[in-house]
Amino acid sequence: MNSSENGTHSSPNGGYRTLVDNFPNGVLVLFDEALRYRIVGPESLPFSGRTASNLVNEPVDELFPEETVSRIEPELRATIEGTSRSFDVEYDGRTHHIETRPTSIEGEPYGILVTQDVTEERETARELEQQNERLDQYASMMSHDLRNPLSIALGRLELYRETGEESNLDAVEDALSRIDELTVDLTSLVRHGTPGNEHTEVSLTEIARDAWETIDSRSATLETEDCTIEGDDGQLQALFENLFRNAVGHGGSDVTVRVGPLADGFYVEDTGAGIPTEERERAFEHGYTTGYSGSGVGLTIVGRIADSHGFDVSLTESAEGGARFEFHESSDGG
Repeated sequence: MNSSENGTHSSPNGGYRTLVDNFPNGVLVLFDEALRYRIVGPESLPFSGRTASNLVNEPVDELFPEETVSRIEPELRATIEGTSRSFDVEYDGRTHHIETRPTSIEGEPYGILVTQDVTEERETARELEQQNERLDQYASMMSHDLRNPLSIALGRLELYRETGEESNLDAVEDALSRIDELTVDLTSLVRHGTPGNEHTEVSLTEIARDAWETIDSRSATLETEDCTIEGDDGQLQALFENLFRNAVGHGGSDVTVRVGPLADGFYVEDTGAGIPTEERERAFEHGYTTGYSGSGVGLTIVGRIADSHGFDVSLTESAEGGARFEFHESSDGG
């Protein structure tokens, strides 16, 4: 290795100096096998507040904070040994993308490092990913929650054709109105994560009973205690409908479902077979299917509606061993 008496390497050629000086975005450096800067540019470093010329012959920890140095040092050593690297690091509250590749000058190993602030790009990518996920869930939710009122409408319409009894048309109208409400509410929920209407004081007892009327409850029983919260009645009805359908479908036609208040929220529980402990943690994941939630969508809807109302939902078991869902006000204020 060529070196002078004070231990510094021979100067890299001017081609690299020109490249560094004209680098359009971020910081470009050339470093040696001792992980010291040999060329740094541009002269006014855009996101460090340092002057590039003051860093020449200094180690990498003169540009990056300690926690970042510990992250990138193995990557830089691998670069000197001949392997290109590409990774993100967080520092100064920003996301920086770093790419390195090995090179040599006059037979000596060097590394080229490029670091660019990509905070906005990463945030945009995350937003697009979340939007795509919401749109995917929207399709599943709409299919899932519209099925019940649509079945009611079709069934009552058939009864009207058979009997001419106009009361069946009232049920058809109610079911179509519910479809319209769900379309508006679920679209708002999936796109924005919050209900479309302002929250007002609502009676969970009344909403639960309205939801009970929309499902095929068979000979199951609903028991309620008075409970009021701030919320959106349409969204909360969708929450109850999903929990009630699951309870009756999994717990049997004679299951009892209870709704009641908690000190900082409310609960919904049933006397059915419950959800196995090993399945509870994943039960709210989109597409995850349990014996309790056969479609893999219903509990996802419940979780999203709870979150949009500022509630954390937990899953345990009732005194009879059935499923118990507790909705507590979020510690972060929702």
